[in-house]
Amino acid sequence: MPSRRRRPPAQATGTRYAEAVPGGRILIDGRNVQHALARGSGGRSGSPLPTVALVARLRAAFSPPTQVELILDGHPGGSPSGRLAPGFSVSYSRHATADQVIGDRVGEALVALGPAGAWSVIVVTDDREVRDHARRNGARVEGTAWLVEQLGRRTVGTALGAGAPLGHGRAPRSR
Repeated sequence: MPSRRRRPPAQATGTRYAEAVPGGRILIDGRNVQHALARGSGGRSGSPLPTVALVARLRAAFSPPTQVELILDGHPGGSPSGRLAPGFSVSYSRHATADQVIGDRVGEALVALGPAGAWSVIVVTDDREVRDHARRNGARVEGTAWLVEQLGRRTVGTALGAGAPLGHGRAPRSR
């Protein structure tokens, strides 16, 4: 019987994270990302990407079983909130800051999943304090540049997006 070589595990950082940990959880520092996207698209830092547009781009980029939570400062007003689709939700910090809410979510994941399981949580932010807290609690951290790359990879190409899951990622069977 020929021996099967095991494939090395996918890199768990950088652009391969979402594929490396299917079913992982991504917590997104919403206002931080909105301002980063505005800067990246030639906008001024005073004109962030509207929340509705950010929600649409994130929903197109990630699909279940990956759980995505967009966390924003303040109150929803007329913006979408709650569970918007399978594996995608938007929450507002209300009387706290989004940084505090993200910290709480990471702490909850550490308690619920343990140190090894907390590694399946990724926090997207450029905020130093949020990054440091997430890492101390076992979560992974990616900057907004990583998210911008994910959004670009997944929303161009075909009508469904270049990263849309069609089939099961394998070629059709020949008969």
